[in-house]
Amino acid sequence: MGKIGVVGGGLMGSGIAFHLSSQLEDRIIIHEVSEEAFAGTRQRFDRFGKNAIKRGVEEEIVNNWINKIEYTTSIEELADCSLVIEAVYENLQVKQEIFKKLEAVVSDKAILATNTSGISISEIGSVMKHPERFIGTHFFNPVPVMKLVELITGIHTQQETIDEIRNLCEKINKEVVVSNDFPGFIVTRIGQAMMCEAVRCLEQGVAMVEDIDNGMKLGYNYPMGPLALMDLIGLDTELKIQQSLFEEFGEVFRPSPLLKNMVAGGLLGRKSGRGFYNYE
Repeated sequence: MGKIGVVGGGLMGSGIAFHLSSQLEDRIIIHEVSEEAFAGTRQRFDRFGKNAIKRGVEEEIVNNWINKIEYTTSIEELADCSLVIEAVYENLQVKQEIFKKLEAVVSDKAILATNTSGISISEIGSVMKHPERFIGTHFFNPVPVMKLVELITGIHTQQETIDEIRNLCEKINKEVVVSNDFPGFIVTRIGQAMMCEAVRCLEQGVAMVEDIDNGMKLGYNYPMGPLALMDLIGLDTELKIQQSLFEEFGEVFRPSPLLKNMVAGGLLGRKSGRGFYNYE
């Protein structure tokens, strides 16, 4: 690709940038709104690096991955990127503004991608002049470890764009599934149905937290139970996702009153120290 940009240095953006740097010789540049925001990004790179060392990668190699990542607060410095992946928070208007700005600086041949887990690709791309070069690249957390990238095609996404991103995913050692542009795509739609039902089981007294999670882990060979996974993602994020899917598909995704109360009470999962489990 030559030079790849990542917009957003949060958990997903930093994970994507770190993984790209570890797998490719290409220049990787990450964009944030301010220099102060990069403090958290660098902390995440440090954590990803330590985890890689624990997996057996030499410290010198890990340091090289991190040190070759460039930082910028100027969108214009992404002008010569052949690919830019947006990984900011899930807000349609914010994402649309980012892509309008990106299209104003990158070449007409550059591929623009969004890491959204549920917002319509066609809707985000509706503000773009070249939506045929726009695609969803849904990475999964933690990006350096999770093997999957879900590609989502908008109504205008051309086959060449799909093929180029599929080839990139193969180069960075990721497996690909391709979804058309339906709410929740594949993984979020099916996974959220499971998580909604897990919370209802807890709310209705069917079983305790640990038994629900262990039942799914041992019965379906999942590495993590649905309630622990919700804690990892963040219960506030989960509530927004479920509300959105409920509006599209109805009752199966109706957010549980228990989940609403936990979010209102600040029990957001790992990020707050308490959720379905206590992390304090």
